[in-house]
Amino acid sequence: MKNKMTLAGLSDLSRFQKILLITDGTVTKLLEYYLDESISVHKLHEEIRTDVSQFPEHYQINIDSPVNTLHREIFLQGESTQRNWIYAESTIFIDQLKTEFRQDLLRSNQPIGKLWIKYRLETYKSILLIQKEKAMALAPYFNIKADDIIISRTYSVYSDSKVIMIITEKFPRVFFQDK
Repeated sequence: MKNKMTLAGLSDLSRFQKILLITDGTVTKLLEYYLDESISVHKLHEEIRTDVSQFPEHYQINIDSPVNTLHREIFLQGESTQRNWIYAESTIFIDQLKTEFRQDLLRSNQPIGKLWIKYRLETYKSILLIQKEKAMALAPYFNIKADDIIISRTYSVYSDSKVIMIITEKFPRVFFQDK
């Protein structure tokens, strides 16, 4: 069950959930302020792919030749609680990044948003898709049931008028209810 949402479809969400879905800032900073806890990255999977022939339709990009991409799956996790707050899957066009940024991305457990700030990377984000779906395989990571709803957004990140990343972020519907 996947439901695409429009901005009008956000009416049943809390204020903070709406902010997470439409922000063009860094989600990490928002989480840290909301949770009053430092956030770090817990990497699940990371691999460089050189033969990417087809991107999902909602990416809205068309690349004819093979490109180097970093595919990574992570959780934004509370440093003190070790609780997973957001799952993120990224396709990063690593050849578009400065060497230092790329090395830090691969070696550190810093969230991408913190690296944008560290390297003063000017970015523009464009939301491609917002949807609701069942948690399924992500459920144990969030300590929820498989049929509980997660909310997600997919957005492209541009720098110097070029797509440098496509990121999908997901979190359980039961998280981030207004206090």
